Amino acid sequence: MTTQRREPAELAALRVERNRLRTVHFVLSDIVNAACDTSQQKGYRDCAAEEAKRVHWAAVYKPVLAEFLAASEAYSEARWGSESVTESRAATDRAYANDPDMRALVVKARADLAARRQSGKSVERDRRRSR
Repeated sequence: MTTQRREPAELAALRVERNRLRTVHFVLSDIVNAACDTSQQKGYRDCAAEEAKRVHWAAVYKPVLAEFLAASEAYSEARWGSESVTESRAATDRAYANDPDMRALVVKARADLAARRQSGKSVERDRRRSR
């Protein structure tokens, strides 16, 4: 008989947070892609609603992606150790080397998540960041 191994509470909370942010990332992508498709179908006329969706996406996409990257790194580190995440952190840093805003968001997201973990506040309970 096979049963799934139980994760420690901290690891489970990190996995939930990573998956929540992944879902938010996918939903934002779907919204902007649908807005672009609709604008094209309308011949780029009367597209105020679609433009509002693109503006919203532009405002929140980078912070959500930065939080997702930080949550993924934290989960990987908790699950497999710090050596496994060193390479992915370096790759993320290289990918955004020419985007100082995104680099700053990633650094802030890493620091915020580390502070929440250190304070003992449950990662999965901190929902204010997704609004």
